Amino acid sequence: MLKILRLQKNKICLESKGEFSIPTDLINQYDLKKRESISTEEYYELMEKLMLSAAYYYLARRDYSKKELSDKLYQRYGEKKIIEKIMVFLESKGYIDDYEFARNYVENSRDGIKKIEYSLMLKGITASVIRELLQSKDQKEAIIKAWEKLGNREDEKKIASLMRKGFRYSDIRKALSEI
Repeated sequence: MLKILRLQKNKICLESKGEFSIPTDLINQYDLKKRESISTEEYYELMEKLMLSAAYYYLARRDYSKKELSDKLYQRYGEKKIIEKIMVFLESKGYIDDYEFARNYVENSRDGIKKIEYSLMLKGITASVIRELLQSKDQKEAIIKAWEKLGNREDEKKIASLMRKGFRYSDIRKALSEI
């Protein structure tokens, strides 16, 4: 049994589990205003509903990789077992798909291959998926666009800027030879 230390408006504080926000409908469903404690099973049910609701909210705003979303939920709620269960559920429903997430990221990114690769690794995408998606990425057009955007600066400064954006020096030289 977990003791309810306090319940104010939509925030509940549980003994040894901390404080978190809870929607009014769940407060009424579990009748938390009139109770002094909840069972461990009820706590896990409640947390699962809260985390699933939060996951839907996050996914409605933008796409997330599995790692990003689970990290975000862990940071807020901290229950790893429930998060794993929610991730499996979301994957089975098609709400989370790391391959599609990575494909969209590569298509919409204006950065170079190295920066894209690094960003996707941080987001938890496997190296094999990254390699597969980056093989088809054409750098020449992106380099030329970025080069023209940099204006009338010195060539060395433009090259340094492009390299900071993740383009390889050899790719930059190839693209510049065509200009």
